[in-house]
Amino acid sequence: MSHDVAVVVPILNEADSLPQLLAALKAQTHRPKALIFSDAGSTDGSAALIEQWWQKERWEGGACQVLAVPGAMPGAGRNAGVRAAGCEWIAFIDAGIEPEPAWLERLCEYARKHHSPAVFGMCRFSADAYFERAVCALSHGQGASHAVIPASLFHRRVFDEIGFFPEHLRAAEDLLWRKRLVTRYGEPDICTDAMVHYTHFPSSWWRAVRKWELAEHQSVLAGVRSRQQMLSLIGLSLVYGALFSGTAVGGGIFGLYVIVRGVLDPIRRSQERVWWGRRPAALVVVLGLAPALDLAKFAGVIHGFASKLFGRVGGVGSTPEKSRIGG
Repeated sequence: MSHDVAVVVPILNEADSLPQLLAALKAQTHRPKALIFSDAGSTDGSAALIEQWWQKERWEGGACQVLAVPGAMPGAGRNAGVRAAGCEWIAFIDAGIEPEPAWLERLCEYARKHHSPAVFGMCRFSADAYFERAVCALSHGQGASHAVIPASLFHRRVFDEIGFFPEHLRAAEDLLWRKRLVTRYGEPDICTDAMVHYTHFPSSWWRAVRKWELAEHQSVLAGVRSRQQMLSLIGLSLVYGALFSGTAVGGGIFGLYVIVRGVLDPIRRSQERVWWGRRPAALVVVLGLAPALDLAKFAGVIHGFASKLFGRVGGVGSTPEKSRIGG
């Protein structure tokens, strides 16, 4: 089983991050039998970079191909890779993510030992620059690890039984597919030793706000996180209603919200309690960034509900985002 794995990677203009991923894939203690990159229409030479790398770094018994899937959303890219793979087992990873050398070997060994058709790996989230650290701490948590699909291994029969990823969504397609997986198999097995690393967070206010709005919009269309979205709408409406009341009590409520979201929440989420490290400027940025991201989520929820109300399917016919889980 462990010798028959295809690694599927959806890409779109990933020339900057691909060298790190490619080097990490070659460094695997168990090298995949096939590498399949689904290119949604890169214009930065990503496909040529992969092909040149494989000509130089190829290994015996391995194969590498770049599939042209113009305009494909991340789900469609993964689906194309699964359909093209001739292997019994499929592993997913994204450009911008760097697996540890034993990542694939540990996934395979866990699946063999536990007779599991689906094994999730762990992704550790971290950032260095002060703005990216603030984004990381407010989202996944600085130094925190989470089980994610683009670090995981699945038997081909999983796709036969629960279907493929939704292809019309620009984000949240993995959340919707994971719900199907849990419904069919229960909570998935997690191999905590199969670790990958993600460090590519938005580096500007606009990119962060845009990403948060898009993610929440697509989550509404996918029908996931509904309770969280309603609580967010109600809670944020109350907080800003208190602020605009012009009273001292209202100002105090808003100040408490900023402290909870901008001070306490990043500490709660982060494995590194001193999450700002040697970047104290992140402590200032996070106080303004937390409300900005919450407002972006609020706008995304409203956008999503409006799209549903007027019968618009988000993402179809538009340019897909880069297939990254963190920014």
